[in-house]
Amino acid sequence: MPHSKPRPLISVIIPVYDVADHVADCLRSLQAQTLGDFEALVIDDGSTDNSASIAEKVIGQDPRFQLIRQQNQGLSGARNTGLELVQGTFVAFLDSDDRLDPNYLSRLWRALETTGADWVSCGIRFCFPNDQYIDHSAIHGRAEQHNSGQITRYPQHSWEDAIPHFPSAWNKLYRRSLIEGLRFPEGTWFEDHEFYYQAAARTDHLLHIEAPLYLQTRLRQGQITGRDSDRVFEQFSVLDRVKRLMDSADRPDAERAFEQITSRLLFERSTALRAPERRARYASACAAYLESHKLTYTPDWDPHISRAWGVEMAGTLPLSVVIPWEGKESGLLQESLQSLARQGAPGREILIPCSSDHALAEAKAIAEEHPEARVLQHTGRGLGAACNAGLQAARGLYVNFLVAGDTLTEMALHDWVDGLLTSQADFAVSVFRLGLKGKDYHSSFYQDDTVSLDQMAAAAFTFSPEAAIALDGQVSPKLYRRAFLTETGLQFGTGALPGWTLALHAALLAKKAAYFRHSGCNVNQSSAAQAQYQPPHQGRAGFRQVLRSFDQLALDLNPTMVARLPKGWQRRLFARALRQRMAQLKPPCRNLKLALLSASATWVAFRRGLTREQTPLDPGEGRRIATLLSIEARLRRTS
Repeated sequence: MPHSKPRPLISVIIPVYDVADHVADCLRSLQAQTLGDFEALVIDDGSTDNSASIAEKVIGQDPRFQLIRQQNQGLSGARNTGLELVQGTFVAFLDSDDRLDPNYLSRLWRALETTGADWVSCGIRFCFPNDQYIDHSAIHGRAEQHNSGQITRYPQHSWEDAIPHFPSAWNKLYRRSLIEGLRFPEGTWFEDHEFYYQAAARTDHLLHIEAPLYLQTRLRQGQITGRDSDRVFEQFSVLDRVKRLMDSADRPDAERAFEQITSRLLFERSTALRAPERRARYASACAAYLESHKLTYTPDWDPHISRAWGVEMAGTLPLSVVIPWEGKESGLLQESLQSLARQGAPGREILIPCSSDHALAEAKAIAEEHPEARVLQHTGRGLGAACNAGLQAARGLYVNFLVAGDTLTEMALHDWVDGLLTSQADFAVSVFRLGLKGKDYHSSFYQDDTVSLDQMAAAAFTFSPEAAIALDGQVSPKLYRRAFLTETGLQFGTGALPGWTLALHAALLAKKAAYFRHSGCNVNQSSAAQAQYQPPHQGRAGFRQVLRSFDQLALDLNPTMVARLPKGWQRRLFARALRQRMAQLKPPCRNLKLALLSASATWVAFRRGLTREQTPLDPGEGRRIATLLSIEARLRRTS
């Protein structure tokens, strides 16, 4: 008698559609599994590129893989084809632009085998271009619980138990008996949700492994989750079907759970929308949906749900980002814009003030790929004038000024804006990294014993005069409530130290401020980035420009502000400005330039009475500067 082919332990369903750049790596990651008892159903869903031929070549003679070609039916249709053919006791889904850790199948199967559970999920590694990645637990509100390897049994007695877990079909292994007869809804986006909640209704718990075993590709061109399309409006009908499912199941807390998951999903869909007109229509439709279902937007249950989306649904633009640009090194502007494109939230406008026709034309060409960007022309000179022009045109509730070439880290704007919304603060300061790579971080404060970063990070605070003087004048790692700036008349200085003027004034006038200990900004340290707004002259000539800005900063402080500042504040800021100017000196003859600058600075400091007392300077200030700013005091002490 002929021997029947043994049934595989696991069936893996891989839908394929126009992923020629990814499908080979996907299938090889499955071939590399330490558990080899599986069948792979590779469903080519009418690809228009060479995805199928690449898959066929990778599969080769591997008997575990079966390539099935069909006319395009969409992701759900491809998965459903696979579900009709599965033979395994367990079922997994793998998207063809993703990959698996080599131990994915073995660890998930062993968890089910040893516990008798019906399904198990695992953590996710979000894989970005340039080999960057972020690990996530795949549980909302518990993102950091992803590396311990611990296996946890999560009860699902109520719908509130079910909603924290990612409703994705992938990153899970199912006992086939659990999902027998279930199918994905065809002809719609966001198909995973209904499948997940139908499976959840059939069992009372979900097993979870705290390990990032599923490797999901992010920011791929054409990826549904990142597509700016009117199909985002399909989320409403999906939610209606989820609502009916929750209401029909014998499980408590459906109303509260639906309100929470609706808040999350409406916000999640917004993160892909960058076209202002579509985003505005979607925000209005979301507000109408919540009102018609008598729901309240509830972001508090998960820190990754943006409070700012509630602001946007109410008709207010949460944020303006101003990127001044002088037309030098287009790569710097592109670097900053690309970092903003990776920020899913909050909603924003990007303003690019330019002072020349050349810069204006080039900025418009670059901004064509960024629909939320608007290019402005202004008549001033320098970084401060450009920032002030952007502030005048801004419409956002909050405003960030980003020097071209600087980049924002993922979630920075989300954290900053939501932090200010929560604390009702006027002004926020973040840790930043010096350079686009590496581990050289700056706290944003020249810290001494009078400044407690821990206390500032713990809750909203009011700047002490000592903390205000210790604050670094870097432009990019700060966020301002726009009304605070307009009501107080605060602006950037227009000389060589523009960020110093605004930062010091804002620190002294803000009723509440916030401090973020996680780095939110990378300050570009390349020579091109640093040269954008530096004084064009070196040595004493360049220092005179810095000196004029320093004097203007002091003059702009009103007597009440000056009275609050600690003794020696001018000497400390003068030393800081001098140190920065010294660092900018370049060969040839750097030592000679340094000597001339030191002599000039000593005379200037003497004339301004800054050498009479040895009041504190920034921690770690060099001996050269400390000495030249203390000459008069030392001479008096020894006479």
